[in-house]
Amino acid sequence: MGHTVLQLPVRALEPLVRRHLLDETPSLTAPDPATVCAHITLLGPFVHHRDVDAELLAALSRLLASAASFEFELTGIRSFPSGPVYLAPDPAEPLRHLTERLTEAFPAWLPYGGAFDEVVPHLSIGHDLTPGERAELELRLPIPVRAEVVDLTWWSPTSVRTLVRFPLGPELLAG
Repeated sequence: MGHTVLQLPVRALEPLVRRHLLDETPSLTAPDPATVCAHITLLGPFVHHRDVDAELLAALSRLLASAASFEFELTGIRSFPSGPVYLAPDPAEPLRHLTERLTEAFPAWLPYGGAFDEVVPHLSIGHDLTPGERAELELRLPIPVRAEVVDLTWWSPTSVRTLVRFPLGPELLAG
């Protein structure tokens, strides 16, 4: 079993997230270096990789090219009640807005499969941080991020790989 995810890659946290992912998922083959596991989910689960076709890719390309790139910071270490540790983005609204646009365009695919009433943009790290990891991460905060691309990534218990990378449009400048 597996599915794709439309995700915003965050390379700055790749070593930490990849290490936790591989430790917590023993069946997973190490992803290739081009695949960024550290991400903020915009829409997932999404289609099966067999359902990725030219029509879907064209629709995603148009939608994402019409969305302006933007900047935000990862500002706080938090945990969900079920346990996963995550970093919170600030502001979160551009991420929510992008998720809303994707959901409007693909109404059969609800964020997180419709499991939650509210979309909480976040970058999952893993189920636990060591005290040293937490201290190191706290020293790095806030972590600036520039959202310029969205990856369509395949996730399964044995494999993670980026299928397609879509650029966001140019940043809208206040004027």
